[in-house]
Parts: sequence; C-alpha cells; structure tokens
Amino acid sequence: MGGDNVLTVGILGGMGPMATVDLFAKIVECTPAACDQDHIKIIVYNNPQIPSRIEAILNGSRSPAGALIDSARFLENAGANLLVMPCNTAHYWYQDIQAAITIKLINMIENTANAVASRENSGDIVLFASAGTVQTALYQKAFLAKNISLLIPKPDEQQIISLAITAAKAGQLENNPYLGQLDEIMFAYQQAGANSFIGGCTEIPLLFKYSSRECCRIDPTRLLAQEVVRQALL
Repeated sequence: MGGDNVLTVGILGGMGPMATVDLFAKIVECTPAACDQDHIKIIVYNNPQIPSRIEAILNGSRSPAGALIDSARFLENAGANLLVMPCNTAHYWYQDIQAAITIKLINMIENTANAVASRENSGDIVLFASAGTVQTALYQKAFLAKNISLLIPKPDEQQIISLAITAAKAGQLENNPYLGQLDEIMFAYQQAGANSFIGGCTEIPLLFKYSSRECCRIDPTRLLAQEVVRQALL
C-alpha cells in the first residue's frame, strides 16, 4: 500500500499539544496498514506559541493569523503536500492560511459537516465548542450549508464547556473538574430530544471518553483523520 505516490501529511499543531497527539494517533489508527511501510509519512509542527485564537476573537487581542501562516509555510517547505490543523477555532483564519500556501489544507469543520450530512438521520445535534468557535458561527454556517441546524448551548452551559476546555488544556482529562457538569448538560439535552453531540473543540473529544452518558459523540478529530487517510492514500 505504501510507496512514493503516498502524500506526506503536515500537521499544524500545538493548539493544544494533546489535541495534536490525538490527531496523530487517530491517523495511525485509521490507516489500513499491515506493516510500518504501509503507514503515511507525517510531519508534525507542534507550535504552542501561536497566540490564543479565542482571545483574538472574543477580546481583540493579538491575531494568530501570522503565526498560523508561518507554521503552514514551514510545513510546506519541510515537504508536506497536504495539511491539517487540529484546532477548530483556528479555522476562522482558514482562508488566509490557504491563500498563503500552494498545498491543500483540509477544512476540519466542513469535513465534519460533510460526514454528518451523509448519514441518514442524526436527529438534533448539540455543539460543544469554544466560545470563539460558537461566536464566529463556524459550525453553524457549515452545517446550515447542508440544511442542518445545530443546537447551541445557553450562556451558562457555554461557560461550563469553556472551563472544561481550559482545564483539559492544563492536562486535566479524567480528573477534569467539569466532567460531571458536562454530563448534566448532555443529559438535559437528551431529555429534550437531542442525542448527538459534536466535539467542536479538539479538547472535547479527549473528554468524551470519560463521559458517563450514552449518546452519539461526533468526533471531528477522528473524522479528519479518516479523511486524511482517504486523501493521502488515493
């Protein structure tokens, strides 16, 4: 399966580092390999010094656009010919990044919308994402283009989600102090008829595995990994 015709994938990472590791691991898991040589060549640029995407959107602080573009160019110059970026909020600058490079950057959010739209019936879907991703309506617009409406958490619920994301970035996963409250939010939406939840921040799928709720968890990181494998092995 492997060979010179297989694309080299570049991961524009560091937002955060554990989410970068998660995508790398899922690409490996999703690759139909029988030996080392069957796997995809991957260049990881873990750049945690990229300015906060959320602070830039919510508070007008330093834009990460320049650092994102520099990181994408670094990967292209290193030999990558397909890029992915495991940070949903950073896709607010997707067009700027794509315009600055000559290789393809897979849009994580559009990829998720395409995957969900291909299913027969996902029912009501709730978006668990950063406040920046919610405010910029990145997921809402992508899903609306597929004639799918998303349920957006109320402000008090969003505050819990944001706190859970911050704690996850600090390394608190199984011991995340907001896991119980996340489960309560999910339960309330399930009682109202929803049963699908999008992990629209790359830290959320890291927390999903510790949730006690039985529901459909939509993992954009895994969906991105599957698309990477599909495109890299064409």
